[in-house]
Amino acid sequence: MRVVEIVNVDSRGRITMPASLRETIGIAEGMHVMLIGDLEKREIRILPFADPEADLREIQITLTDKPGSLAKAATILAENNIDLLTSQSRTLRRGRSAEWFVVVDISKGVDDLKNICDKIIDEGAAEKVIFKKFE
Repeated sequence: MRVVEIVNVDSRGRITMPASLRETIGIAEGMHVMLIGDLEKREIRILPFADPEADLREIQITLTDKPGSLAKAATILAENNIDLLTSQSRTLRRGRSAEWFVVVDISKGVDDLKNICDKIIDEGAAEKVIFKKFE
């Protein structure tokens, strides 16, 4: 099923999503959504992403590029009830370092995020871990 609505963009770049679309897709007030811009198609997709109660953080982890490093870091996050919502990884220098960007919900976490990030480094899975709150 496809629903089409035409809306205006205001002077600050905002749009108002009609109630019919919000209800159909299940988007509620305060909910986090993900915007995906496709430059070739010149379109933006809006995806429901996380509940309003979610406490979102972006974590950038510089991993040692060896088998199991990413799995070890992910396991530490999971052991602390950190919910992984989306991630992307890439090798920087083969056999030396890689990056893992992950968006997480820490609302059900059991420890201080800084301590968890330190543990990822201490366990040998990463060289550096940086996190920031999503605004």
